[in-house]
Amino acid sequence: MKNLKLIQFVIIAFFTINLIGQNAAEVQIRKKENFNNNWKFKLDEKATYSDADFDDANWRTLSLPHDWSVESDFSKEYSGRNAWLPGGIGWYRKNFSLAESDKNKHIEIQFDGVYRHSQIWVNGVHVGIQYDGYTSFYFDITPFVHFDQENVIVVKVDNSVQPNCRWYSGSGIYRNVWLTVTDPLHVKNWGTYITTPQISKEKAVVNIKTTLENFRKLPSNAIISTEIFNTEGKKISSNSAEIKADLLKDYEINQNLEIYAPKLWSVASPTLYTAITKVVVDEKVVDDYKSTFGIRTIEFNAEKGFFLNGKNMKMKGVCLHHDAGVLGAAVPIEVWKRRLKTLKEIGCNAIRTAHNPTAPEFMDLCDEMGFLVMDEFVDKWTNHGDSYMKKNDPNNFFNPQGFADPYFEMEWEKNYSETVKRDRNHPSVIIWSVGNENHSPGSVQQNVGLKKYTSFVRSLDPTRPVISGMERGKDGDPIKKVSDIIESCSYMDLIAMNYGEQWCKAIGERKPGKPYVSTESYVYFNSTPEKRFPNIERSPWLDVLENDHNMGLFLWAGIDYLGESKKFSKLGTDCALMDMAGFRKERSYLYQSFWSEKPMVRIAVYEGDADDFSTSGKWGTPPMHSSWNLEKGSKVDIVTYTNCESVNLYLNDKKIGSKNLADFSNYIMKWKKLPYKPGILKAKGVIKGKEVCEFTLKSTGKEHHFNLKVDNTSVQKEGVAIVEVEVVDKKGNLISHKEMDLTFKVEGLGEILGVSNGNMSDATPFANKTSRKTNRGKCLVIVKAKEAAEKISLKVNSNTIKEAVIDLNVK
Repeated sequence: MKNLKLIQFVIIAFFTINLIGQNAAEVQIRKKENFNNNWKFKLDEKATYSDADFDDANWRTLSLPHDWSVESDFSKEYSGRNAWLPGGIGWYRKNFSLAESDKNKHIEIQFDGVYRHSQIWVNGVHVGIQYDGYTSFYFDITPFVHFDQENVIVVKVDNSVQPNCRWYSGSGIYRNVWLTVTDPLHVKNWGTYITTPQISKEKAVVNIKTTLENFRKLPSNAIISTEIFNTEGKKISSNSAEIKADLLKDYEINQNLEIYAPKLWSVASPTLYTAITKVVVDEKVVDDYKSTFGIRTIEFNAEKGFFLNGKNMKMKGVCLHHDAGVLGAAVPIEVWKRRLKTLKEIGCNAIRTAHNPTAPEFMDLCDEMGFLVMDEFVDKWTNHGDSYMKKNDPNNFFNPQGFADPYFEMEWEKNYSETVKRDRNHPSVIIWSVGNENHSPGSVQQNVGLKKYTSFVRSLDPTRPVISGMERGKDGDPIKKVSDIIESCSYMDLIAMNYGEQWCKAIGERKPGKPYVSTESYVYFNSTPEKRFPNIERSPWLDVLENDHNMGLFLWAGIDYLGESKKFSKLGTDCALMDMAGFRKERSYLYQSFWSEKPMVRIAVYEGDADDFSTSGKWGTPPMHSSWNLEKGSKVDIVTYTNCESVNLYLNDKKIGSKNLADFSNYIMKWKKLPYKPGILKAKGVIKGKEVCEFTLKSTGKEHHFNLKVDNTSVQKEGVAIVEVEVVDKKGNLISHKEMDLTFKVEGLGEILGVSNGNMSDATPFANKTSRKTNRGKCLVIVKAKEAAEKISLKVNSNTIKEAVIDLNVK
């Protein structure tokens, strides 16, 4: 009898695999619909609009993602934490219909991010609450929907308590929404867990644990078949299993598949595979679920640091917040792609998602573009008294109540679990972080929290180390500080510190049995073991290079972000390598000289004395620019950043000096009191006596025309094009030393989502999408094509320059 059952199973499995294999590229049984369009919206803190039959005809119609805060004017009335923008309570409503064929299906609504305290109703019935504003979540709405009449979904978003976050959060349904229709027997959302327990040059074993849930009225026998496809779409492996699914019960299926001669995922070659899991009942495919993954090994060595695929490497990382300046928190994927591409050019290979889960499509980009990710769940666990919380603050910057969500303790397990399940198949994710700057090293509160949260995450995914970005605490005895750090890090899998590079060597000498990672670092300055703020002009990256056990750092920050502003009308924090428009700053070239292997040299001009740090702040740099239009007869300090052995400097084709990089222990090659002459200042990088690269600054003439640049003149329907606008002289040289008023207009079925100049001190409302001053000669225009568009044009004008037009084809 056992042999007969085995034969029957083999026959069924053979038939099923052939059935699936024939249709793997074409068949999509599961329906996942983008649910972003045709929502109604109203801001109202007093009334309630959850009734299904409420008439919302007079409400505003919009498409998601949507952030209502950036639509307001900046005002001292609001908190600098939130970029001087309001919160409030917003209501969203959407009517939708379901096909009659979906009547016996399972239906879920998924929100990738809603800030914050959201409640959902379907047809007047309260479905659920999500308090956290960053975690993706979903609800089963099957019991509440109609098939013979129109449905209405209502979302209330309450961001009225301000400030509730240490930086700009945004307000509303600021990420994508999805409606999913499946068979009652289906793969659970985020229900695959893919690991690669065995990897060699010849073969990789891929383990896939799949969770099914069954809402059918009767138990069901099913075949679970999984196929793996390479980047060319060719099937390279398959496996199947038979189950009996009882009603209302989750099942986990464990399958091993083999891939021969696997291509490994790496930062230089981010190869991805696709697994398609299908559920077959009575020889019919009733569900299919797609999972993308990569094959790679990660190792964290106490003495030598981090290894990817057996290769020792440093994490050249930055911390990123989730906003994009003028767009607020509602950021199109094209904007993130441009930003990440620029970080790659600098040499960055790692991202810390500070300090919360980011958008799913951002994680996809990190997989596709080759970034290592420290995936962080939350900022604060509890509202403890520290320097962030002061009373009687006239700018409403500090919050005496603290910045931890009061509902954190209620839903942290769910939020941590959902984030791990959502992100665990990403090969880019190499570290989980359970929090940031919670209590001082060695404190009871710190250690109790670390033990609680890290052990929970390890139970969900033991394949990655779990840490928290630990605050360095108050200045004090460095010997005791090192002991306290090691004590708290005993509950983590790595030594992880914010701004603790000055103790890295001493920690390594104690042999704690785990490597060190700098979870946050200053961009330009460093500290001493005894004191935090001496402004030593020495990059923390040099501590990474000097200590083998230091795996790398994450600079604060990669890109300027809104919020954490103490003075109106500065809109945010401008300490990063790039401004909020995504344009590079001079300081980014210091890190390109550290991180890039390609020979480079760059000139930056100090606005004052190169050794005057009085206006720099701990997170900044001495003020610099890249203009050679200066006051006649003046003397100027400049710096050259390079990874070459030496630099030759020329002014108007005359060599005026040469310097060796070895003479500058901090790699900051200064040239003091150069006599300014209009013309051309040129730096040439030298390796082994040969000039191999150069950079030029030119004195420019009068503004003459616009230079419009776009990565691709073809844009998808409802997609985004990003246009860089430069003001140049007759010879095409950027005029970066003066501001100009520009106007913008779109013709055709398109709209301007935002115009940015990257200047954190420009309080022109973001809702103004038709005019903006340039900053350092540039502006950025984000244009969206509507569904029916075929061609759109962006026109740029000023009072002194002829109009420029760029045409965008919509496909």
